[in-house]
Amino acid sequence: MKAECLRLLVTLQLNPAKARLISKFVDTYLRLDSREERAFQAEIDKLGVTQKEKIMENLTSWEQRGMEKGMEQGREQERQSIALNMLRKNLPLDMIAEVTGLNIDRLQQLRSSLTAE
Repeated sequence: MKAECLRLLVTLQLNPAKARLISKFVDTYLRLDSREERAFQAEIDKLGVTQKEKIMENLTSWEQRGMEKGMEQGREQERQSIALNMLRKNLPLDMIAEVTGLNIDRLQQLRSSLTAE
């Protein structure tokens, strides 16, 4: 929904100030969780380069940083979830570190959290 609103906003060809104002309104009322943020980014990635660039122009730098931070947090949660599954299967830490990109110290912390369950 958010991607479609922003795509339509680009087609209106408003002056930059009005477009930014409407973009902020859409961003305020269409808050996304990390899963929705990934879906939003996937929709934006499907657009042509010109539309994608115009949409990104309407997003302010703090919105972009927030979106990037949310996506990174989602990736980190996914890596940890995969690591936990691998730890439950008693796979070697070095293999889990290689697959997930998590360091051994973090994996040991996750392993400790499993024993506390």
